[in-house]
Amino acid sequence: MPVFRQDSASIPGWCELRHFELVELGAHEAMAVDRREPREIVVSVQGTGQFAHAMGSCALAEGQFSAVPESAESYTMRAADRPAAFMRLCGRWGAEIGGCGVFRVNPGDGAKNVGDPVSYRKLTGVDSHYHDYDEYWIVLEGAGVARVGDREFVVRRGDCVATGMGHHHDIPIIHSPFKAVYLETTLGRQKRIGHLWNHTHGNAVPDPARA
Repeated sequence: MPVFRQDSASIPGWCELRHFELVELGAHEAMAVDRREPREIVVSVQGTGQFAHAMGSCALAEGQFSAVPESAESYTMRAADRPAAFMRLCGRWGAEIGGCGVFRVNPGDGAKNVGDPVSYRKLTGVDSHYHDYDEYWIVLEGAGVARVGDREFVVRRGDCVATGMGHHHDIPIIHSPFKAVYLETTLGRQKRIGHLWNHTHGNAVPDPARA
């Protein structure tokens, strides 16, 4: 089952992401947390705020992320003069990852059917693609249909879609403006970054252990 929610017992054993948590803060509000997993990332998903730990601090605007230093046992997220929100991503990925951020899909984007050709109904401009690493989408706003391989899932706020290395995935349909966090974990195989397509990069080879 590649769709799960926070701290769900149904998280597949192969998933490098083991916990995620949305932290919503009012203006000037702060929250301190303790490390949960060997690897952790904080990504800003709304507004601008500060991410701080014993070794230093930085400001994060929406879509920007920072890794928690391995030596930091705790850290703080703080909103500036307006409300802000952060997503904590906690897991067991390697030192080299694909990336992290926020993406949006809007109803007016149109049916472009870019990327690899598909036979299913498609109403968005998201391309059907695969990766040399696992990818996770965590829905922040909206609802729609996510596709992993030949399986379709209706997803909503709070759902996490886990896609294993080499598996095609897509968001062919949305029911309302859609916003999500993406996390691309340990680089594998040829360590290629970004969206890969059969017609350009060679045929995908889905990892059967990550389905």
